[in-house]
Amino acid sequence: MGQLFAYVCSDDSLSGELMAGCEEVLGQVAPNERAGLGLAWAQGGRTLVRKQPGKRAAGVALGALLADVPSRAVVAHVRAQQEGRLAASALQPFRAGAWVWAQEGFGPDDEGAYAALREQVPEHLRQRLGGRALAEVMFFSAYASMERVWKRATERERWREAAGAMADALVRARGLLEGALAPGAEKGGAAVAARDRGLIALAVDQPLYVRVVRGLDVNDERRSQERVERVARERFRAVLVSSAPTPGVGPGWEPLARGQALWVDESWEVFRTSLKALLPGGTRG
Repeated sequence: MGQLFAYVCSDDSLSGELMAGCEEVLGQVAPNERAGLGLAWAQGGRTLVRKQPGKRAAGVALGALLADVPSRAVVAHVRAQQEGRLAASALQPFRAGAWVWAQEGFGPDDEGAYAALREQVPEHLRQRLGGRALAEVMFFSAYASMERVWKRATERERWREAAGAMADALVRARGLLEGALAPGAEKGGAAVAARDRGLIALAVDQPLYVRVVRGLDVNDERRSQERVERVARERFRAVLVSSAPTPGVGPGWEPLARGQALWVDESWEVFRTSLKALLPGGTRG
């Protein structure tokens, strides 16, 4: 099993310190067990990706790589060796418009499921599908709806509406993918989507783990530094999300249970609800 990891923060100049407290969670897939890794992030109105396929992934210090990204919204994915190697174009994460995306689980890259999901992608987006990766076609099947509701909703409602569109797409995709699972195989699946200053996390069939950071410590050595820096540390906000092959990912992390959803918007308020409440006909919680 691989791993997804994502965060949004209020000040990317402090992301290095944020990552310094994540050694345990970032080590869920050992470097010598990686078949590839990738990052995607929002920066200056654009989205960018960086991918390390095959053996190149083993030599990467993931925490340092994340800390070096000049962005307040980052998603990452580590592919495990047992899942097999892929070309760089097929590695996660993926990006489109202002969104970046990573997922974990949902089963193997099945040709029949891929073809069925591809039919749910609008024609103008199909030409952007590259490496026939399941995660990519699932993202694009969700992206069109997420972008449509984002543009139509009010600023207050757009994150919830986008989370609902994402949940609807993933639940429909899960129905198509269930037939590709081996008999007796356990269902699993979770996904994150982020854009500048916000993030959505859906624990569809497997739990995710969440850490909310409200301020960074100001130790005695820093008290003599500029007031501006001290205030920046006190006002620092971040929300981190990770999947994990084994329960628990270290102190400060709380589970987002199966069937639950979370999003954080520009106000840094963290919203939680059930997937059922987000789906069409659901009751708001």
